[in-house]
Amino acid sequence: MSQKWRTMLGVSLGALCPPIGVSTISIGLPVIAAALHQPVTSAEWVIVIYTLVITSLLMTFGRLGDLISTKLLYVVGFIVFTLGALASGLSPSFGWLLASRAVQGLGGAMMFSVAAAIVTRAFPPSERGLALGINAVFIYAGLTVGPLLGAFVLVTWSWRGLFLINVPLGIAGIGLALLFLRDEADRTRREPARFDIPGALIGSLALFCLLLVLSQGPTWGLSSPPTIGLLLASVGLVIGFVRWEQRAAAPMVDLSMFNDRLFSAALASSVLAYLAIFMLNLLVPFYLIHGLGFDFFHAGILLTPVPVAMVVFAPISGWLSDKVGSRALTSGGMLLVAASFYWLSRLGLHPDYGQLIPPLLLNGIGTGLFTSPNNSAVMGAASRARMGTAAGLLATSRSLGMALGTATAAAVIALRMPAHLANHVGATVATLASYQDGFLVASAVALLAAMTSMVRGSTASADRSSRAVEPQAIG
Repeated sequence: MSQKWRTMLGVSLGALCPPIGVSTISIGLPVIAAALHQPVTSAEWVIVIYTLVITSLLMTFGRLGDLISTKLLYVVGFIVFTLGALASGLSPSFGWLLASRAVQGLGGAMMFSVAAAIVTRAFPPSERGLALGINAVFIYAGLTVGPLLGAFVLVTWSWRGLFLINVPLGIAGIGLALLFLRDEADRTRREPARFDIPGALIGSLALFCLLLVLSQGPTWGLSSPPTIGLLLASVGLVIGFVRWEQRAAAPMVDLSMFNDRLFSAALASSVLAYLAIFMLNLLVPFYLIHGLGFDFFHAGILLTPVPVAMVVFAPISGWLSDKVGSRALTSGGMLLVAASFYWLSRLGLHPDYGQLIPPLLLNGIGTGLFTSPNNSAVMGAASRARMGTAAGLLATSRSLGMALGTATAAAVIALRMPAHLANHVGATVATLASYQDGFLVASAVALLAAMTSMVRGSTASADRSSRAVEPQAIG
């Protein structure tokens, strides 16, 4: 087996475990809340704290991956992630569980931030899209089997099993990484590596505040002091981060990377695409269960076509992007996603299986067409010296889009539900109409993502990944 495929095998379980962890735990939150004597609103912090820690540290560890061994960072991250899962499963109290989930998020950030860089460095530019597409298959497979696996664990074991199933997977993943990953050969530098500690602290704190206000702002109230305070703090920290990075001798994020139109447009497309995609993740389950009256089992069946289509089309689109570039595939994929949301918004009050499956399938196809080429475009636009930074920024853009999507969907429902009730329609009709309004907003966001994908430059002209290490990019 050639080294590139050994590398793919080495990161496979690292791509599979975290999605399984998130998707299995989501279904078990009510059980966790009851077992630890917490309200469901408090139990959601099991997911929130994990997401906050991961997202706030992705850029930091991405840059660190440019300066030290990515294999070392990835393996240590996998060990921390697995220990966090073990501690979570053995938690004697809710506070212990939250602390363990924070540790698991720390390990996850170390893994996520460099995974794309590891894969990109292992494959030649002509196969980068295919490689990232295959890596995406493991992610989507985790999202596909997670809910079913979570339900099986809850029925046959307990809520602790939702965390403990990651322990044997983590041990196997650590073994694969140690066995098959290797350090990069081009680690020699003309000057000592320096890490921008102030920039890392400011950037991480800015992301933490922004993600916290996006996740909890709808619960606290948009005009509440904590929401306004955190929003102002995040804006101030972002401005401070940019100004610091402009002056820093060895910046954590080289802002000149954003002068590349392909790189900037692909990151903007990633934020917008995941914003729309996660509106689907929040709206559709509630639409099916609370709006249309489906039970959990049948709602789960209806949600399956989306990740299944992603699994099929992610490697195909990645392979095609190696041949024709990313622009047509990413913009076309987002146009399909926009069309699927508009289709969902027009289904009426009593759609059946046959009416619901086609737009959901179309959504998964569009997402599968978009993801791999867009990831390949971002990584191809970065020099080898900044590939870890690019991977960290790409992962951060996804997490920001997810948080924005969740917050946007919640805001649309909160604003539109009273308006429909004021028109003297019944509660069920008002609920359905509010979700359909959310689908229209998601369709508009997907159209914006298609537009940013259309304005990107040529992939071939911007590909820097095969260039030698550039001295100006070294911290």
